[in-house]
Order: sequence, then structure tokens, then C-alpha cells
Amino acid sequence: APTPPPPPRPAVPPPAPSASPAPAPRPSLTPVHYPRYRAAPPVERSSGGATSPLTFVLLIAVPAIVAVAALRPR
Repeated sequence: APTPPPPPRPAVPPPAPSASPAPAPRPSLTPVHYPRYRAAPPVERSSGGATSPLTFVLLIAVPAIVAVAALRPR
């Protein structure tokens, strides 16, 4: 019986490039000037149509109180 051909050898990977990074630019010693900080003017928010925080508190508290009262033994 003929012998099977040997399996093909894996291709040799190309050599990795040399790790010599490009020279970094020298830091400049000139001072850096940034624009003046200006705080944003406060936005006038009108409460027209906004829901009061009391409404949210009542929406949570009232059903909870009713549920606790319903679970109390009579």
C-alpha cells in the first residue's frame, strides 16, 4: 500500500516589525492660555404644568397605607 503524503507544513509567519517607535516631539515650554470660564446663566424654569412633588409622594404613600390597612387583622 502506498504511504500517504506527509501533511503540508504551516507557512512561516513573517517576522514581526521592529519595535522602534518614532521619536516623540519635544514638549514645548510656552505657556498655554485657555479662554475664561463663564458659568451658564441660570435657566428660568416656570412651574406651569409641572407636577408638584407632593403629588408623587401621595401617589406612593396612599396606596401603601391602604394596603397596610387592608392587611391588618380585624
